[in-house]
Amino acid sequence: MVKIDVIYNDYLLKKQDEHKVKYEKHKGWFSASSAGSCFRKQYLKAQGKEEKPMDARTMRVLRLGTIVHTDLEQAIKQYVYDDNIDVYSEHRIELPELNVVGHLDMAFHFKDEDTVSVYDLKTAHSFKWKKLFGRNIDPNPSTNYQLQLGTYGVGMANELETQDVSLNLVWYKKDDSLMKTQPIDSIWLDRAYEYWVELNEVLEDTSPHGGPVVGDMNTPVYNWECNYCPFKGTDCTGA
Repeated sequence: MVKIDVIYNDYLLKKQDEHKVKYEKHKGWFSASSAGSCFRKQYLKAQGKEEKPMDARTMRVLRLGTIVHTDLEQAIKQYVYDDNIDVYSEHRIELPELNVVGHLDMAFHFKDEDTVSVYDLKTAHSFKWKKLFGRNIDPNPSTNYQLQLGTYGVGMANELETQDVSLNLVWYKKDDSLMKTQPIDSIWLDRAYEYWVELNEVLEDTSPHGGPVVGDMNTPVYNWECNYCPFKGTDCTGA
């Protein structure tokens, strides 16, 4: 019997290695996708500490999201034919003053109006979907996605020298392929910038002493972070 799952898992491991090479020249920088994360986790990652490998199921979940991302990017490229619109897909943003780098999913620059719309695609299972759009909406949701999106928005605002930036999360429900676009308040541009400023200031103060410790500011941001931390039990003794 051919072990298809083993073959696929090996393929995904190679894809992970390719992704690491993509950011080789930005070693020591923070990833925009980690916006809102625990400060100690950010410190350890920037220090190049070894992370626990992902399990096979997690790799497959992330890969599914990547495939949907790729399809959407290709669709956008094929169907936007307007000289007034510049399309950015899988576009790298850099905030060198904050040591942040990342790749946004999609952004549109409407040149006549000098406005920018930034979109980030997220896949979600039915439980998460209900918390977002159901009758019992989560009253205290985590804000990582908003901060990530806000970071991309700040990057595009800087690059295109415009202040008129709108933010949107595009949700894809994995159970039945429903899609919804969720406009995000522009206040997350400021909050994202503030998060990275605070992170840099805290690490500047604590790095000579081994970085922030559990219980310090935003360490962790959410208690549940420790359960999924790739440094738990090695370089971090969080709950």
